[in-house]
Amino acid sequence: MAWAVDKLLKEFRLTIPAMSSITDEEVLSDIESYQNTISERVFGKKYPKALAYFIAHMRTMQTKILNADGDAASPTLTAGNLISEKEGDLQRGYAASSSNGADSNADAFLKKSMYGQMFLFLRDTVVVGATIRRGQRRCFL
Repeated sequence: MAWAVDKLLKEFRLTIPAMSSITDEEVLSDIESYQNTISERVFGKKYPKALAYFIAHMRTMQTKILNADGDAASPTLTAGNLISEKEGDLQRGYAASSSNGADSNADAFLKKSMYGQMFLFLRDTVVVGATIRRGQRRCFL
């Protein structure tokens, strides 16, 4: 099922009201860029919401890189997963970095923002990944 772009835009606006300052043209550009990254088949009717969360996550990470003066190795980006966030007087809390390999690189990256975590939560409601050694799950975004 191919989703109409106007429906994807509307879902983004409903799901991510905090990004209302982003123009429709920018959101449409993001939809075009990322719509093939997320599997319509896997998410089914939850695809528009998953795409909205993914786009919001990518925009959040781009903003973090810009705020770190373009330094992708900034501690803000390489610290552990985001565990708390506050908007007024900006406050963020990060878990200790994990090197035990429990998360795939993609999952670890998605855990860096609340939008990415919402994407993972939504994915976990629709995907039953194959279990492999040590309980790790593998699946496609």
